[in-house]
Amino acid sequence: MRVVYEKIIPILKILQQIFHIMENRPLIERIQALDKLTPSEVRLAEFFSGQAEQLVFENVTTLAEKTGVSKATVVRFIAKLGYANFGELRAVLQADVRVMFEPAARRYSLKKRQLKTTEEDIIQQNLGNIANNLQHVINTVDRSAFQQTAEAILDRTGGLYLCGFRTSFSLAQMFHFMIRVIRPRATLIDPGFHMMPDMLMDITDKDLLLAVFRYPYARQTVGIARRFSDAGAPIHLVTDSAYSPLADLATQQIVVGSEGLDLFRSFTAMAAILETLHMAVLRLCGEDLDARIEASEALFRKFDVYCPRGKGRIPRKP
Repeated sequence: MRVVYEKIIPILKILQQIFHIMENRPLIERIQALDKLTPSEVRLAEFFSGQAEQLVFENVTTLAEKTGVSKATVVRFIAKLGYANFGELRAVLQADVRVMFEPAARRYSLKKRQLKTTEEDIIQQNLGNIANNLQHVINTVDRSAFQQTAEAILDRTGGLYLCGFRTSFSLAQMFHFMIRVIRPRATLIDPGFHMMPDMLMDITDKDLLLAVFRYPYARQTVGIARRFSDAGAPIHLVTDSAYSPLADLATQQIVVGSEGLDLFRSFTAMAAILETLHMAVLRLCGEDLDARIEASEALFRKFDVYCPRGKGRIPRKP
C-alpha cells in the first residue's frame, strides 16, 4: 500500500498544478524574491528566467555547461529557490508545458475553471500578469538583436515583407500599419493562398522578411521563410521561443519570452515590442521622412478617410 501511495503522490502534485494554475507560476516569482545573488547565481537566474520553457529538457550538467557555472552551484541555486532538487522543479514545469500545449478547447475549459475558483479581481489578476510579462521582457530581450532588426528594416535597398498567420497575423498587420508610413515598399503578405505565389515571385537577396512567429506555429510561415531563404534574403523573427521551427533559418531573432507558463500567451508583450521596434526605426530615419509624412497626410485628406472629430451624429448625405 505504501508503494502505491508513493507512486500516486507525484501524480497528485501534477494534477494540483493543472487545476490551480495561478500556483503554477512560482519560478519567476521565486527568482525575483532572491536577494544577494553571487555572479554565478545571477547567470543562473537570467537563464532560468529567459528559458523557463526549455528547462524541462535540461539537467544539472547541461545547465552548468550552458551558464558557465559549476554543478554544485546549480544544485545550491535550485535549493535556494525552494525546490528539493532539479527533478522536483522539472516536474512542476512539465505540468505547465503539458497544459500550455493542450488543445484549445481543453485550455478554455481549464481557464474557465480557474477563473471560477478565484475571488481575485480579474482586472488586477490579468493586468498584473501582463505587467509582470512586460517587466520580464524588459529584463531579458536581446538589445543587440533588437537594434540589428531595426537597422535591417530601415535598409531601403530592397522590399520589406511582413507575415504572420493565425494569432500572429493581427500583430504583423499592426506593425505593417505603423511601419509603412516611414518605410517605403513595406508589404504585408496576405494570408489568402490565391495571392501568395504572386507576392513571392520576385523575392531577391535584397529583400527582408520580418515574420511574427508565436505558438501555435503556422506551417505557412515556415513555407514563406523557406522561399526567402532560397532566394538568399535575410529573415528576422519576432518570436516567443529561440527554439521555434524557424530558428535555423532565421538571420536574427527577437525573442519575447513569457514571465511564466500559463494557459494562454498574452499578446501584449509582443505587441509592445513591435510598437517599440517601430519607434526604433523612426529614431534612425533621416530628415527626408518629414516630406513623406506630409505627402501621406495629404493623401488621407484627399480621399477623406477619417470621420471629423467632435461629438454628435455624423450628418446623413442628401
